[in-house]
Amino acid sequence: MDIYQFRTLMNKDDKFPVFVFFGDEDFFIHEALSAVKARVLKDSDPTLALIEFGGDETSGGVIFDELRTVPFFSSKSKLVVVEGADDFVEKNRGILEKYLLAPASHAKLVLVCNKWDKRTKLSTLVDKVGISIECKKLKEHSLPNWVQTHARHYKKEITALAAQKLVDDVGNNLAILDKHLEKLSIYLSEKTTIDERDVDALVGVDRSRTVFELTDAVAQRNVAQALKVLSQMLTHGEDSVRIISLLAWQIKRLWRAKQILNQGGNEQKVTSELQIIPFFAKRFFEQVKLYTEEDLVKNHALLLEADVKSKTSSLNTQLLLELLVYRLCA
Repeated sequence: MDIYQFRTLMNKDDKFPVFVFFGDEDFFIHEALSAVKARVLKDSDPTLALIEFGGDETSGGVIFDELRTVPFFSSKSKLVVVEGADDFVEKNRGILEKYLLAPASHAKLVLVCNKWDKRTKLSTLVDKVGISIECKKLKEHSLPNWVQTHARHYKKEITALAAQKLVDDVGNNLAILDKHLEKLSIYLSEKTTIDERDVDALVGVDRSRTVFELTDAVAQRNVAQALKVLSQMLTHGEDSVRIISLLAWQIKRLWRAKQILNQGGNEQKVTSELQIIPFFAKRFFEQVKLYTEEDLVKNHALLLEADVKSKTSSLNTQLLLELLVYRLCA
């Protein structure tokens, strides 16, 4: 069962006493948890009916006492959510097994775990009376299909080419992809299908602006500004591999532009070959003038070195990128 099937099921049925959501994709876990809250708490006051615990900081006794306590006032049922429940499950496995043989009729239990062993007796009991869903990160090749499916949540269709472009522009962070789909759905209003031009208009420019700002700062040897832009990119969900690949992509384009101009070509030829967005053409050629070919060769080598380190070194990701920025500005 995937998250969309689960949401459909929750719209019809809330009889399940226990839910387990596990895996490394926080967006899917959030979606699953939101679906349970919307169903279970629809006729209740969340301040009274929703109880949330941190599994690594709350004793099992407190959580089980809460499950056995009848909800206050008019709440028909209560929802007990245990986040980071791995330790709680491991320490209270036997008690949980007994609880699931006769779960409370007035309470729903949600366990949010990093890992969940499907071979255990506890897992078998959960699947017998409740639901467990693995929320794992999607493979890169699956992201455009996910975008097309998720767009329907906003009552829009998105073309395959536009979905691929959105993934190329934004990256693999589902929460950020979701926010862009929401923004596109609002922007398009009555238009039912999102195409490549729409993605270019709302998304592509944002990402290109950030890359240009970073390479601008590096070209001007402005370490403080480069670090500020880098921090913004990390805050918005870019990972180290993506940032390095974006920088390398831009450096290669600048390098190729420099070659074309040195060989007698003009800016129009550069714009045509490299498909420079008109909005950025002036700034792009300003950057071409700021860099020498030696600069670009050196920077490309530094980026290749950083790419290898990002995949093999134990160095903190942010520190690795900050060191890269210092070296690019040197």
